[in-house]
Amino acid sequence: MDIRKIDKHNIPSLVQVHKSSFKDFFLTQVGDKFLYLYYDCVRKAEDAILLGIYDDSELCGFCAASLNSRGFTTRLIKNNLLRFISIGIKLLLTHPKALIRLMKNLTKKSSEVEDNADYAELYSIGVAKSKQGKGIGKQLYVALENSLGQRGCKRVSLTTDFFDNEATIAFYKSVGFDILYEFVTFPERKMIRMIKNI
Repeated sequence: MDIRKIDKHNIPSLVQVHKSSFKDFFLTQVGDKFLYLYYDCVRKAEDAILLGIYDDSELCGFCAASLNSRGFTTRLIKNNLLRFISIGIKLLLTHPKALIRLMKNLTKKSSEVEDNADYAELYSIGVAKSKQGKGIGKQLYVALENSLGQRGCKRVSLTTDFFDNEATIAFYKSVGFDILYEFVTFPERKMIRMIKNI
């Protein structure tokens, strides 16, 4: 297995791994075009990391993160504004409720807890369904943490679902994350923010 940065020509494979890993998740339901746009923009962002793990030339898994959570999504949209407007218009015409939900969840943090977002943020680790249970997610996380540390990051955070998510929470705890706080996103989805010192 080889871990390296994802190239543009690997984004379609990444989208398929995302769909395999996050079958019933909201972003998957938004569609392939949005996923392609999002991950391609992350790939190009100077303050982001997009890694893939390969078995020969087959993409088996990926992870996406920003070096600084504060304002990352806003910067990503501003730096790719025309592309996001184009996909936004299509969503408005085909899935208006999905567009509303995307807009309401641009930031994922508690309104009741002071959080200056002074940390790197892990947005996703996805492993192809056929490759799950082989330690690939942990390999990706270790490589990501090393890369974040080399680029001066001191802490890394993530958000994940509170309910029916025991295996994912246990995985993140096994690599050293602690729960920072709980919060609710639109529409009434209970989440937890986890954090780890690097």
